[in-house]
Amino acid sequence: MPYEPGKDPYANLGASITSPGRMIEKITPADTDLAVYYKAAWAFCPPDVAGGFGTVQLVGVDNADASPCAVKLLPGLQPLPPVQLRRVLSTGTTVGVEVYGIRDK
Repeated sequence: MPYEPGKDPYANLGASITSPGRMIEKITPADTDLAVYYKAAWAFCPPDVAGGFGTVQLVGVDNADASPCAVKLLPGLQPLPPVQLRRVLSTGTTVGVEVYGIRDK
């Protein structure tokens, strides 16, 4: 079923960093820049993760390449810190963690 603007009360709102995203996509962690940068992200950490928590390595748009931030994740679905992302690193990210990026068109 295609998108129908008549059903979207937010269709005419301008995109901003605080507005709800228009798209959500699963991000595959890699040690290179993402194809598009995301304004927000959520992560899912499996309940059977070793040690009781997972880690995701993030690089914000203004972070240096060599300055990722290791964010600890409890099991379950959770928002990531409110930062625009340009990388979700595979190195240092717990296997099985899923990351979802939110962006505008």
